[in-house]
Amino acid sequence: MTLDPDQLGRSKADLAERLRGLRRDAGRTQVWLAQRATMSQTKLSNIETGRVTPGPVDVELILSLIHEGT
Repeated sequence: MTLDPDQLGRSKADLAERLRGLRRDAGRTQVWLAQRATMSQTKLSNIETGRVTPGPVDVELILSLIHEGT
C-alpha cells in the first residue's frame, strides 16, 4: 500500500477544518476549549489550522469537551 502525500495533507486539513467547525457550531471559543483541555490556546489554534496534527487522545478530548452539555 502506498500513501499519497497530497492525500495525507488533505486529510489533515479536513480534520483541522472539522474540529474548528464543530467548536464554532457548539458556540465555544478556543480559550474556553483550551482551558478545559489543559492545553495552550496556541496549540489548539495550531491544531485547528492544520499546523499541528493532534493525536487520537487529543481528538477524543476535544470532541468530548465540544459536546459537553449539548
